[in-house]
Amino acid sequence: MSRFSYYFEISKHVCSLRTTPKIWNYLKYRCLSKKAMMSTKRYTPQIGSLLLTLRCNLNCKYCCSPANSLKGIEDLQKYEADLEKVKRIFANPLFANCLLVDLLGGEPLLVKDADRIVSYLSESGHLINTSTNGLLLSDRIVELKQAGISRINVSVYDENLSILERDLVKINQIFPVHTSLVLLRSKVEKQPDKLLEIVRFIRNTGSLSMRFFMYRPMEVKPQPEEIITDTDPAYLEFQRRVNEAVPGFCLWPAIVKTHQVKKRCSQLWQRVNCDMLGNMGICCGTNKNLQPPNNNLFDNKPDIVFNHPTLVNMREKLLDPECAPPAICKTCNLLGEPGW
Repeated sequence: MSRFSYYFEISKHVCSLRTTPKIWNYLKYRCLSKKAMMSTKRYTPQIGSLLLTLRCNLNCKYCCSPANSLKGIEDLQKYEADLEKVKRIFANPLFANCLLVDLLGGEPLLVKDADRIVSYLSESGHLINTSTNGLLLSDRIVELKQAGISRINVSVYDENLSILERDLVKINQIFPVHTSLVLLRSKVEKQPDKLLEIVRFIRNTGSLSMRFFMYRPMEVKPQPEEIITDTDPAYLEFQRRVNEAVPGFCLWPAIVKTHQVKKRCSQLWQRVNCDMLGNMGICCGTNKNLQPPNNNLFDNKPDIVFNHPTLVNMREKLLDPECAPPAICKTCNLLGEPGW
């Protein structure tokens, strides 16, 4: 599946006049220059990522959920989404004109209000994607479709494979999903046949695509030895075998370069993310939040948050061709990717 096909497929869900301001905001983002200090009067981010919950019904080895650092159910409940919290977030100019909204977790389908949140966002003119482990998807797929979900991505793990074998064909008959799988260096080197078998299974369920993600060491106990680089022959051979077995089905990510790469990442301009308490994240390359002061969506003016010193410093390094990339970016495979 090409990137053009991917974007064309989600664009088919643009059907409301309320999407017009989001498209205009996107066009301004494409035409106007990127600066280290940004003004929301020029344009605002295109993608809004919401951490709907820290809870999850799986316990994967390389999970990077912030829930791993929290103790007690009371802490988790404070971070749980409901419709009123989401409405408060989207009343803020930083989120109001996001064309695409990512509903993330934890496991977002554990949130009782998930379908009401999707319905509200859809009626407001946003395109909505959610990433789920699929354990609850069979029970909720009809209500998500009726609510106006634009796209569903099912993350494939060893821990949920048996449930997907049971449910995925039925799910795809109601609302065809995309899927994703994180590639670890050890698995690509030692278990390529097993990975290829999983890809064939996913294709045969009627899923629309398989998107591979490169492992990023963001969890509590990072494993930098699992990072795949452009010098790994096992990865290149695995890519060749997959493309031969299921041509056009897989989306391949940018790969971490071992040599100097042109800094084209747009995430610090294009994406904004927060939890239900309004705590703002840095970017999709880390699970860390911005540090106080001026890091909370509800306590500060939009331009203050959007120009947090951490973000400005990182933007300066990305924009300066003579400067080394920010430390967070050095093991991120998106450093050379321009976004959309």
